[in-house]
Amino acid sequence: MWERVTIVGCGLIGASFGLALKEAGACARVAGWDVDESALASALRRGAVDEVDAAFDGSGGVSASDLVYLAMPVGGIVEFLRAGAPGVGPGALLTDAGSTKAEVCRAARARGGRGWRFVGGHPVAGSHLGGATHARADLFRGAPYVLTPPEEGGDAGALDALAGTLARLGARVRLMGAAEHDRALALVSHLPQLVSCALAATAEGRLEAGAHAALCGSGYRDMTRLAASPWGIWRDILATNPSEIADALDPLVERLAAVRDELRACARLKGEGTPDARGDGDELAAARSLFGRQAAGS
Repeated sequence: MWERVTIVGCGLIGASFGLALKEAGACARVAGWDVDESALASALRRGAVDEVDAAFDGSGGVSASDLVYLAMPVGGIVEFLRAGAPGVGPGALLTDAGSTKAEVCRAARARGGRGWRFVGGHPVAGSHLGGATHARADLFRGAPYVLTPPEEGGDAGALDALAGTLARLGARVRLMGAAEHDRALALVSHLPQLVSCALAATAEGRLEAGAHAALCGSGYRDMTRLAASPWGIWRDILATNPSEIADALDPLVERLAAVRDELRACARLKGEGTPDARGDGDELAAARSLFGRQAAGS
């Protein structure tokens, strides 16, 4: 059991981690810090953290916590690590919840040797709703949680300790290298986010507001739910995983372009009065190839 855990970044993920630790009895005390005073106050009100860890206020203090959990946007995590993780005490285990891993792990390696131990992490859980107000103790239960194993010669004990804690929270721990993680998440997380946002922006730009609201069914609402996600978080994700996300977009754009071209050709045939232009033959082969697939994980 951890004596004291500090959560730096008290939004949805950080506050949920605090609630989960307390529910599981995995630590004696939970402290918190956030540059946003209102976020910190909200986490205190929710009971996600018990106290403020002022070691992270930039005054040069050193935290007494033996586990420090970075739950800021990934750009903030990278900056914190590049600065040498100020405030983290010697011997402490430092981990993060960033949605991309390659830049985070590079920053940690570059500033290692300062007495703290680092294990990169990413809970594949969350919501389009943010803040401690929406935090849940069961957010990680049953959800995948990626940990990046330390390089050869690293502290395997730190990895085991963190994995054990996450298992107590009900998470499904998976070990994965940083580059492999970023390739996979570009496809199954970052690409769906962009598709959702692009669909919402396209529909809103072409439909009148009243008609849009009146015609939206559950399919459209499900597809565009992610579009409500905050740009501040996704800006950092896109900026720290650009190549992998671009590579994921390429085949999607190609498939959609092929369907668009088929539909335009079919429309031309219909305009010319061709009797067999019903869309049930090879003229819609690219579109047909997309249907009847079972979603991964279902």
